[in-house]
Amino acid sequence: MTDYTWAFDKSFLVFLIIAGISVMLSVKVRSLIPMPLIYGILFILGFAFHLLPADMLLSANMIAVGTIAYNVLVVHSGTMIDLHFLKKKWEDALVCIISTFLLVLTAGFGLMPFVGKELALLSPGSVVGGGASCAIASRLMMQNNPEYSVFPWMIFMFQGVFSVPVITLALKKESQALAEEFRKRKVTDAPAGSVFSFSSSGTGRRPLCERIPKKYKSTAYYLGIIMAVTFFNNLLHGTLFSDLSINPYITALLFGMVFHAVGFMDRAPLFSSDSYGLLILGLMGLMANTLANCPWQAVVGYLPALLLVFVVSTAVLILCGAVAAKIFGFRPWRGIALTMNCMMGFPVNDMLLEQASRIGENEEEQIYIKSQLGSVLGMGTMLISNGFSLLVVILMGGLL
Repeated sequence: MTDYTWAFDKSFLVFLIIAGISVMLSVKVRSLIPMPLIYGILFILGFAFHLLPADMLLSANMIAVGTIAYNVLVVHSGTMIDLHFLKKKWEDALVCIISTFLLVLTAGFGLMPFVGKELALLSPGSVVGGGASCAIASRLMMQNNPEYSVFPWMIFMFQGVFSVPVITLALKKESQALAEEFRKRKVTDAPAGSVFSFSSSGTGRRPLCERIPKKYKSTAYYLGIIMAVTFFNNLLHGTLFSDLSINPYITALLFGMVFHAVGFMDRAPLFSSDSYGLLILGLMGLMANTLANCPWQAVVGYLPALLLVFVVSTAVLILCGAVAAKIFGFRPWRGIALTMNCMMGFPVNDMLLEQASRIGENEEEQIYIKSQLGSVLGMGTMLISNGFSLLVVILMGGLL
């Protein structure tokens, strides 16, 4: 039994051990059991049996890191929205946006009679969102309905249970078709690809941020640029925007997108900052802290509603992908991979793409498969998981 406060070193060490074990087990089963689910279960059991003190994450200082994380991740996500890429792949972008809109109608409003207003409105943005979206949704609930604050994190825990098997199958089927296509057409000019390997067709003018020598771009530089934008955003909300009903996270996302588009910020700066991993751990710390303050009986009580939300959401996204394929003339499995990936972001989708590409009999076939599917998975991650989901969370949260 442990109901006393641990010192920082012990708290942080145990937190890292749990996080590390969760990653290793998830990798071992190829993410069929997602890392957040394993992580969440370990913490739920630890708190339920009083093996871990309830203030462990506070002692480990992970709440402070998590607070930094979801603030800087919003600006970071904005820089990943590539307008040139969206224009080039407008069909995929349109499919993802319409699918998310239909998800809002079905899971957000259609399920109200079955799971209640609060859980229904919390669901769509969290289902297609990453850790930052779920953290913001949970924080919104902390202010007025703290008993529901754990539900977005539960959605985050179970996303991979429903998305990974479907996307794995879709990528396998589409990769088989692409390999056959490659053999028939003998394609030789396909670039190597991954989820984020697509390039935009800019004006050719070198952005301001790229004129700064790489040797000067330290962790402090990348984080400092993000915090400068965050400070500017908060300053506006304290002055010019103070009388407007605009959520600061919405403008933070838009400023990230705009400042990247004009060349002030690098694309995805956190990936280059040597701090991304720690910030993600911070988000996981917020999740564990929420679980610490929610009785395990309440967590179990939300499972029926959670299951219904995911069954409906998965069905809607699969149907949207299949219908879109028929409308735009591509294979159904490609459409399903496109829409279902909105429920699962980087880096899991990059790992699944790497696995699917191995269907190719040689390196050329594998490169071709990656080049064709990388942008398909990148669209959902860039536009929906890192962008649109934040808007959905904030707008739906405003209705609570």
